[in-house]
Amino acid sequence: MIVLFGNKAYYDILGYMVTTCPGCKTTSVMTVEQQRKKLTVYFIPTFDFSRKQYMYCGHCHERFEIDKSLQSTVKARLLSRKQMENLIQQLEMETPRYECANCEARVEAGMRFCPQCGNSLG
Repeated sequence: MIVLFGNKAYYDILGYMVTTCPGCKTTSVMTVEQQRKKLTVYFIPTFDFSRKQYMYCGHCHERFEIDKSLQSTVKARLLSRKQMENLIQQLEMETPRYECANCEARVEAGMRFCPQCGNSLG
């Protein structure tokens, strides 16, 4: 009789937080996720044998394991997807927008020429 054993990792998104990435040193939205490894018998998941939490940087695409002693602190700072969307929308409304008078293209602050039409912005 042959018995097939194995394991498989499952990822659950716990929430989001804005913090400085230890890898690329930028302040960005980090996704906090939990990895659960399950024992499989005949490809059917049976029970968890390992749980770890990670922070994933959307900027540099690196994943960092969260130490068990910091997990409660991270949990207290988590934002839901809806809260994160509202925060981003609020920040976009507060950020001044600059447009080219000629072609109405969006331009960054401090630019001297429009990247679309080449018109002088000064």
